[in-house]
Amino acid sequence: MCSPRYFICFLLTVSALCAQRVRWEPAGGHLPRGQPSQLVLVFENCEPTGTVDLPTIDNLTIGQPTSGQQSSTQIVNGRVTSTRLVYLGYPVTPLGDDPIVVPDFTVQTDEGALPVAGVSFEVREATIGDTEIPVTYAANSTISLATNEIWAGEVIPITYLLTVAQRFNYGIASTPEWEPAPLIVEEWVDPQQGTINRGGEQRKAAAYRTRGYIRSAGTHTLPSIRQLVNIAVPSSSFFRQRTEQFNITSDAPQITVKPLPADAPDAFDGAVGSFELTSTVVPEVATVGEPVTWTLKLEGTGNWPDVPGLPGRAVSRDFRVVQPQASRVNVDGKIFEASITEDVVLIPSREGDYTLGPVEWAYFDPATGEYQTVTTPEVQITITPGAPVAPPPLSTAMEGEVTPADATTNRSETPPVLSRPTPDSPPALPRDPLPGSASINPPLLFSELIWAVVGLAFFIPLGWLFLSAMHAVRHDSGRAARAARRRLKSTITELQGAVDRGKRDNLLLKWQRDVAILWGSAQAVPGTTLFAGHENWSALWRDSNEALFTAAGILPEDWVRRAETALRAKRAPMLPIHRCVYPAHLFPSALVVVLITLTVGPPEAQATPIEDYAKGDFDQAEQAWRETLESQPTDWVAHHNLSLALAQQNQWAEAGAHASIAFVQNPRDPAVRWHLGYTLERAGYTPPTLGRFAEPGWREKLARQASPAQWQMVLVLGAGLGVLCIWLVLLHAYGKWGRHWKLVSWSGGTLAVACLATAVAGIQTYGLAAHPDAVMTWQPGTLRSVPTDLDTEQQTTPLAAGSLATVQREFLGWRQLEFRNGQTGWVRAEDIVRIWQAD
Repeated sequence: MCSPRYFICFLLTVSALCAQRVRWEPAGGHLPRGQPSQLVLVFENCEPTGTVDLPTIDNLTIGQPTSGQQSSTQIVNGRVTSTRLVYLGYPVTPLGDDPIVVPDFTVQTDEGALPVAGVSFEVREATIGDTEIPVTYAANSTISLATNEIWAGEVIPITYLLTVAQRFNYGIASTPEWEPAPLIVEEWVDPQQGTINRGGEQRKAAAYRTRGYIRSAGTHTLPSIRQLVNIAVPSSSFFRQRTEQFNITSDAPQITVKPLPADAPDAFDGAVGSFELTSTVVPEVATVGEPVTWTLKLEGTGNWPDVPGLPGRAVSRDFRVVQPQASRVNVDGKIFEASITEDVVLIPSREGDYTLGPVEWAYFDPATGEYQTVTTPEVQITITPGAPVAPPPLSTAMEGEVTPADATTNRSETPPVLSRPTPDSPPALPRDPLPGSASINPPLLFSELIWAVVGLAFFIPLGWLFLSAMHAVRHDSGRAARAARRRLKSTITELQGAVDRGKRDNLLLKWQRDVAILWGSAQAVPGTTLFAGHENWSALWRDSNEALFTAAGILPEDWVRRAETALRAKRAPMLPIHRCVYPAHLFPSALVVVLITLTVGPPEAQATPIEDYAKGDFDQAEQAWRETLESQPTDWVAHHNLSLALAQQNQWAEAGAHASIAFVQNPRDPAVRWHLGYTLERAGYTPPTLGRFAEPGWREKLARQASPAQWQMVLVLGAGLGVLCIWLVLLHAYGKWGRHWKLVSWSGGTLAVACLATAVAGIQTYGLAAHPDAVMTWQPGTLRSVPTDLDTEQQTTPLAAGSLATVQREFLGWRQLEFRNGQTGWVRAEDIVRIWQAD
């Protein structure tokens, strides 16, 4: 018998093993104001299911969580305690001085809904390490403007200055984070580091500079700038320091923006700054039909994002105008220093003297506070008659002869033409997006493919028999009689309540028409022999005629009852089920199946956001195509167009991944093939399997004629053809068919073997890309042993962009990948792109 003491120990051990709870770590204390900290949600002996929805927490910003897990076992005095912990670490930053209160809430876990007790924190001034030195003294930052009063649209220098006390070593951990609206600014230039004197104290400094302007007048408060800075702080260890990271927030200065004066000239189009406008005409003397190029160039410094373009020009109707698109070029990527050049080609149609110009254009000069108008000078051009037609070659001259001396003289008067040959085509640019959409079926797993091939032999006769039955129903001669009998029941029911003679007569005519159909009469008025042996039907028909066509128009009172009795006794022909297997029904059905297979194409294409792409709104087009792929991950057109939109934004790494996916899903399209090489050349990587298609051999040329899913269809069709040929061989062996069927069967068998071999070669050429769970990495990353970013001791290895793998498991925002050599590891979901599915 078990001792009570051992029984109590057993219960305590079981309770320890089965206890589950969710708690915050730390469970209270204080948080530094304006500095990032870490709050960890700890799951003991359980794990979350789905996304954890935190309650609303005032005065606190919460970032995306990082995850991790840990298991431990302890034995104390014979008591075994096993604990499994799952962590969700949230980066948090207090925004003010008010206390932070995290309320109670409930979280869903694999052990059910568990409560989470609330915690509270005080917000204090952040200090450096264990000292009492405030962070605001150790490091601070300011925004400096050239002036605090500017004109609307005036471009001014902006300086962001980060200073650190001389006694601290520091390092910049991030670029300045700034949402500059209402300012329109350029990118920060690299910081200049040095020392400055601030309040009589020497401080280390890093100065960032940019330029910007504000469109609208009024008083504006500029947003603060935030930047992460690593500061070395004293440590308890001798001669050692540790580094802590702090979020430094700048001040938020105010600026007054004055509206532009109201007396703007008509030629003013919103430009503010300093500009020059030049005009060039080449040539000034030309013949009829010879092109004349009129070039306008606008350059300078100012609010170029708001400058719409060059002013219009007026020319005589005697010129045919060819006006290409204006070319805008920024200086070294600066958005406030640029030039616009527009060449207008004028082709004169008659001789004479013409005047081109002048052209006026106005801008506001903030240095003088006045509008300035620039005017290009007039240019006089002369158009002369066209040159006479050259005489025919000497060998075909009709009159006179030319001596050899004359010929030599003519050749010497014609100088040789020396010019640089024009290239066949300009350098490559991304091509236009493809219209519509075209989703395809993803490939099957190997086991599913085998079942499809094995089950094909069963589905062919069953499907054939079903279609044959439908064909027999459609061609059944008794179908009309059965429909007429159903209508007669409804008509007789309506006659019971018909009081009005007009309505009754219409119902009687309807009854007679359906009776003729039920009895198989080819005439509207059946003959006397139709109802032979059925006096009740003859009497009903006679009574209905008297009611319809006599002046009295009386219908016997018992007519409806007699009609119901007669209809119950009269049955319509039944469907002959045995006709379903007649060759007349079987073979037309098979022909329908073949025609549907050969003629039915992909679904009708839907509209795509090509208009946004065409007008240069690449970001909007990108978002629309991403939304399309969330619902239709096998839409190769959307993958191709998304790659184009990303390429236009210089996001070549991700563009290469989507171009590769579009190629795998539809390798036959010429635009997809061309764009794959164009994108991967700039993305800086080539997927190992797809790299062989860049310089294809015979196997790659064969494989790119279809996608992996389509090759699987060829494999299934080849198997079906093989089964059919085996049937024909057996029928021939039993003497059921003539000799010509033997030739057909062996020819079909050879074709089936060719289909199977070709399909297997095509599928194997695509490698892992043919797997339905295949993914591709689009940027360099790290392959981890466990799914966590926390500082845990784990093995990691670099993961190159363009790697192919398959997804094995999912855990929160992590995906476990398996590579061709069997290697597995965890990566973030945002570092990969699925080839056939939506993530």
